[in-house]
Amino acid sequence: MSLNDLHTVRELRRKQSHLFDATPPAIPHARRVLLYSMDPWQIGVFEQFLHLAMQRRGHQPVSVYYDGLLPLCAWENAQVAAPSAEVIARRFEFMYDCFDIAARGISGYLDGTVARHRAESIVEATADRDLTSLMHEGIAVGRIARRDLTQYTLGLFDPQTGDDWSMLRRHLVHAIMSVDLARAVLAAERPDLVVLVNGKSVMYSYMFEVCRAAGVQVTTWEEGVYFNTGIILATNARAIDFPVDDAVWQAARQKPLSPAESSAVDDYFARWRGQAATTYTYYDAEERDIGRIRAALDLSPSAVVTSIYTNIVWDTNALDKDDAFENMMDWVFVTIDDVARQPNGVLIVRAHPGETRLPFQTRTTVRALIEQRYGGIPAHVRVVDGASQFSSYEIARHSRRCAVYTSTLGIEFALMGLQPLVCGLPYYARKGFTNDVTSREQYARWLLTDSAPQGSDPVLLRRFMHLVLFRLVKRPEFFDGIHHSPQQPRIRIDSFEGWPESMPVFNRIVDDILAGGSFIHLDDAVTETGSASPQHSTKRRAPAPIRRAHPIAEGSVLTT
Repeated sequence: MSLNDLHTVRELRRKQSHLFDATPPAIPHARRVLLYSMDPWQIGVFEQFLHLAMQRRGHQPVSVYYDGLLPLCAWENAQVAAPSAEVIARRFEFMYDCFDIAARGISGYLDGTVARHRAESIVEATADRDLTSLMHEGIAVGRIARRDLTQYTLGLFDPQTGDDWSMLRRHLVHAIMSVDLARAVLAAERPDLVVLVNGKSVMYSYMFEVCRAAGVQVTTWEEGVYFNTGIILATNARAIDFPVDDAVWQAARQKPLSPAESSAVDDYFARWRGQAATTYTYYDAEERDIGRIRAALDLSPSAVVTSIYTNIVWDTNALDKDDAFENMMDWVFVTIDDVARQPNGVLIVRAHPGETRLPFQTRTTVRALIEQRYGGIPAHVRVVDGASQFSSYEIARHSRRCAVYTSTLGIEFALMGLQPLVCGLPYYARKGFTNDVTSREQYARWLLTDSAPQGSDPVLLRRFMHLVLFRLVKRPEFFDGIHHSPQQPRIRIDSFEGWPESMPVFNRIVDDILAGGSFIHLDDAVTETGSASPQHSTKRRAPAPIRRAHPIAEGSVLTT
């Protein structure tokens, strides 16, 4: 990823250094803000801008970055070997230098040799059968490591072989060291709030969990998905889960959308289907002719078709999003077994196109997992692989029942007037406008009986998605288009004069982080570009009262 845009930022930062050299304004209850950075990706400069904004506001930002120490890094997975720690550290140092930020490497908080020995001793003393239930300092490191390994290995992680158990043990050493690191950083810095990415990945899960356990406010942020230059944020929750405060939704659901607002949602998803809303594309030449699709799938005229739409097995949005089923593949297997009992029943399993169209290839495809479970593809099942051009929309439209786990298709199908069954816990479920599956028995009834559920309410769904698309997803002004992907935004700032107030959207983000509340404001105007802009950009919200973390005792692995 290129960081060439930052050369211009560095020149501007040095040219206008007088704006930062001046004594920051004296403010009551200045906050100590810890920015915990493990990945020097280009969109991550959001955190450097946050640091400068907090500094100019008179708060006390502290930036902490990965410089080695931990066994794993953000730039590796089962298919990509880790670069040297120096490569990542130098990239971080360049980024901080461009913003003239004196950041601190994580190796300054722990004695790495002592910390690793402690972690390895704990893991070595634990039997294989107990690894996934291992606890450390009150954190469920075994459960979290197994979950994060599904993403790390780009496939369903179910330890069976010696290599599997060795990988889990390596990740548990990382997990224990990460918990010790998080506790050490919090003990040393005593932050009032912490900012980090995602909260649900191998490099961030443990700081997030330690903050929550210690009572420290933690703000998470993530790429906004729905817009190329968008980000999402959450307070004391994972941004990747697109959390919408219940109180905000209850207020918004009572307010009808204007025709223009309703059309904005429909127009957005029309562009999403047409692969024009973002750079993420899944079809080269979408096949929409249902006749040709049925013929290719060998569907008889009498076939009673049910179709289901999976996530990628390692999709963060499908992990730990379970209620009626153990996980997404358990749902797939239950559906296969249920439909087998239906006269003339045929199940189409539409694998997510991302299985083959993302930069990383999925290790355990849905087809492979079905074949492993059943010794082949059952006669009543048709698997439409990720690379297929067959239209998910047309298959759903011509199915007797359609169902999703946490896929965005659950939204799109409902807006098409269908009644999709929502079988996991996506962010849009349990809000009063979806057919939410809460038990296997209910699911079987909905699949096999003649009466279809009627819980999908497109009117309420449009109101909710208007909140998400145009108020929850933020588009900071310094992201000015993208280079190659949304993770590589173009970075532009013309002047630090009057900044951050000169950027109303970003300035409101700073306000909301400090206030510790919702990032959705029903009184914000939605601009022609589709982003929410504060009606009163210069009016700051009062910061949340400072609540010091519960004391974290210094452990033997802290540096002195």
